[in-house]
Amino acid sequence: MTPNPQPWCSLQETIRLDQFYTLDETECLVQIREAFQPELDRLKSAGAVEGTTRQREANGTADRPTPSQILYGINYDEINRTLVGILALRWIHNDDYERFTSGQQAEYRLTKESFEWLRQLFTDGLQCQEDLFALVLSMVINDLGKDPNLEEDYFHTTRHRLRSKNHDSLLLEAAKAGMIPALDYLSPEKREEVMLGLDLGSDLNAGQLAQAESVPVNLEGLLDMRGHEHAFELKFMEQILDVSGAAGHIDSTGARNMIEPVFQAFKTVHEVSLDIIAGRSNLREGYDKVLTKRGNMLSIKGFRRLSVSDKEDRALLRLLTMGRTADLEQAELFSKAFQALDKRNKEQLVAGLNVDGNVDETAVLPYYMPAIISTTLENTKDSDDTSKQRALTSLMRYLAKVFGSPGVGLPGLAPDAIYNDKVPEIIIERNMSKAQDVINSPEFKNNPDLLDGLAIPEGQVLQRRRTSQSW
Repeated sequence: MTPNPQPWCSLQETIRLDQFYTLDETECLVQIREAFQPELDRLKSAGAVEGTTRQREANGTADRPTPSQILYGINYDEINRTLVGILALRWIHNDDYERFTSGQQAEYRLTKESFEWLRQLFTDGLQCQEDLFALVLSMVINDLGKDPNLEEDYFHTTRHRLRSKNHDSLLLEAAKAGMIPALDYLSPEKREEVMLGLDLGSDLNAGQLAQAESVPVNLEGLLDMRGHEHAFELKFMEQILDVSGAAGHIDSTGARNMIEPVFQAFKTVHEVSLDIIAGRSNLREGYDKVLTKRGNMLSIKGFRRLSVSDKEDRALLRLLTMGRTADLEQAELFSKAFQALDKRNKEQLVAGLNVDGNVDETAVLPYYMPAIISTTLENTKDSDDTSKQRALTSLMRYLAKVFGSPGVGLPGLAPDAIYNDKVPEIIIERNMSKAQDVINSPEFKNNPDLLDGLAIPEGQVLQRRRTSQSW
């Protein structure tokens, strides 16, 4: 039998002709749709977490429709986020600083110097035409694991159930099972690089590290990138674009989320990752460098100095980083909310925020916590300082409850495993998005203690894959 020829699409031809960056924007989007229709169909079923109802209604106008409105006549959250991220790649290459920074608050707008750093990153990282296509492809498939149908489709394809998998791990397994048609466009060599990136992403999300959402042991996947530095750079560029488009379901006119403080966090992640890959630092040292940079930035703004060697300071640094805190006013608000916790909840929160996930530790990764904090701040922005603090303290109290009972709902684990029975090499990821419904409710502003009645979210167990390295 003659093997099926490798597929080829108009987008690849556009890239081969060196026209990707100059092609009309609508035509570019149409070519992406034609190349990746099965993948985009999956993204239609996925919904974004961050943002209030009021914000979402503001996206897209008659004279400036969103990418998904252009292609489908309707807004799809994840399609808009994905396509804005890809368009951001064009804005970076074309030196369109004004378009890239459109929608960013003047106080935090990405500086031109930082924009030039991004331009150089992509110039150095995209070494050939297939790199460019692979990066666009990686952006398209990045969030397919959020499709609620993918897990069931995986079962029908493989007859195996995937239990306790986050959406990045689910994407990796689906790719291994041959369920992502887009990967067939790639040469074997480039496909291997993309698969290495998917493997890294199942452990480490650069955005989660930049926002201190993950734990130090999540960085362990970087050890597999030794000798594959170009695969790492491709994955990192994807993560930059992912964050650049992350507010695309709210505002698709620019890279609204890639503001200067976020950029600086990602620049630190890049530096930290290369240090770990090269063996210049260990996992905890790399992670704490992200926290220290956040603390230094806030110290320059007038906030008190915090030390990663002090557990309470380190816990507050993680909260400030998850909250994307970039100014003195918000830093003081977080500090007051943190200090307002009662003794038991404060101790529980500090303990949970200081677990690395090493051998004989049970770590909890509060998935979507930065988005939940952002929504809380957005919904209380017109409230007085006391009300803002009460809302944040309530959210921190809820997070303490989640940290304090990592084994809840998971067979074989004691509910308080983090404090009593030691469970080796376990990371439990809990999806915090359920808190969104409470925070977006009309009652929350007047009674933020409503979160106290919210159940601990469902957990997913992420086993550590590597035990031979001692850090």
